[in-house]
Amino acid sequence: MYAHHVTFRLISIVVAAIGFASFDALAADSAFPSAPGPSKSEPIPAIPGQSAAPSANNEAFKTARTKCEIDVPANKASSDVCVEAAALLVGTDLPDAYREMSEELRTKFALRLLERVVDRNNVARGRAYDMYSRIGFLGVNAYTDAFRASELMDMMIKSNYPGGVLRKIRGSTSILSFTSNEAEKREGCNTAKKFLSDGNLDADTLAMANEIAGSGVCKGYDQPPAK
Repeated sequence: MYAHHVTFRLISIVVAAIGFASFDALAADSAFPSAPGPSKSEPIPAIPGQSAAPSANNEAFKTARTKCEIDVPANKASSDVCVEAAALLVGTDLPDAYREMSEELRTKFALRLLERVVDRNNVARGRAYDMYSRIGFLGVNAYTDAFRASELMDMMIKSNYPGGVLRKIRGSTSILSFTSNEAEKREGCNTAKKFLSDGNLDADTLAMANEIAGSGVCKGYDQPPAK
């Protein structure tokens, strides 16, 4: 019995070590190794929803990734370029070299780019939070990390970023939410509307505020009570 307990403990330690090693890799000097893909002499394979023509984002991604990895740490470029590079890896017009990669692997690489600037960029924090919080079709994704998502949420809230607040209330104002009472739902709706009226929101936050304010739950509160 004791031996079984020790074995289980050792396995737990190894798993934890692997997890921390993976997290540390996000801040490595190179975001990821050279991407596999077809050579210049080979035709680019067509995948569902993706044109067989060369991507319009090849140079844009190369430039943004280089600036993210070299210029941002040297304070020669805005941290926004890391957000831009990450977005291209999970967008609809993928750079040619990444078209044959699985969505899971591309998401991991996008997270490495975002992690470079989460200490200073709230949009990067929000997008990384969304990825770490994403649940797969059959369960948890390989890149899902509830602990890291919680850390990023704390960072957004402490910096008074509306995107953090809206991410917190988005679930409570959903028509599928069964854990929020009426008062919490009303408060969430009012908060989203206040952010919209105040203005000065980035594109991500503006979209979330409109989504919440325009939801069936929030629209229902705008209607006069039935007689």
